[in-house]
Amino acid sequence: MSVLIHVGGIERALPRVSGTLDALGGKRARAVMRRALNRSLREGRAMATRIAREAYTARREKLFDGIFLRNARGDDISGLLEISGKPGVSEYHFRARPNVPQPPAARPKAGVSVQIRRGGRREVRMNDKPGYSKPFIMRKKQGGFGVFTRKNFSRKARYELSLGPAPIQALQRKADQERVVAAISEIFPQSLRDEMDRMLAKITGGKA
Repeated sequence: MSVLIHVGGIERALPRVSGTLDALGGKRARAVMRRALNRSLREGRAMATRIAREAYTARREKLFDGIFLRNARGDDISGLLEISGKPGVSEYHFRARPNVPQPPAARPKAGVSVQIRRGGRREVRMNDKPGYSKPFIMRKKQGGFGVFTRKNFSRKARYELSLGPAPIQALQRKADQERVVAAISEIFPQSLRDEMDRMLAKITGGKA
C-alpha cells in the first residue's frame, strides 16, 4: 500500500538561486539539490508520522516503522514523494486490554479489546475466518506480546496474529496529503540555501 504525492513549491524555489547553482556546476548543483530535497522529505516523513499519530492510538515508533520514503538518488531530482506502509501494525499496540497474557479462566469473556482510532470506540475485533477463538494475548516467538486468535485442528492448533490498520491509511485523504506537501515545500528553500552555503564553504575552504 502506498501514496504518491507530487511536492509543489520545489520548482518555485529554483529560479531564486539559479545563479548560484549555475556557478556550482552541474554535478555539484545536482548534489546540493538532492541533499536539500532529501532533507525536506524527512520533514515530510515527520509530518506523515504526526498525521498517523493524530489518527491512531499506536505509539509513534510503531507507526514510524511503517512509513518509508523514496529519496532522490543520482540524477533523479524530482518532487515526487512516495510513502509506503506495511500491511498493518499488530493490534497489541492499539491500547490492547488486557495487555499481558492471562490464563483462560481469567480472560475477558468477550476477548481482548483494542482502541484503534483516537477518540474512537473500544472494540473486540474478531477473526473473520470461521472457527477461530476470541482474541487473547500471547507471547510472540520473536519476543514481546501480540493479540492472537486460535483455531483447533485434530493434530495441532493454528495461531494467527491480529493486525490493525496500516499507518499509511491515515494519508489517504487529500487534505492530509496537502499537509505533508506544505511541510516539505516550506522547508525546501531554506534547506537549499543551507546546502549551497555548505558546498561554497567546501569549495573556498571556508573563506569568503
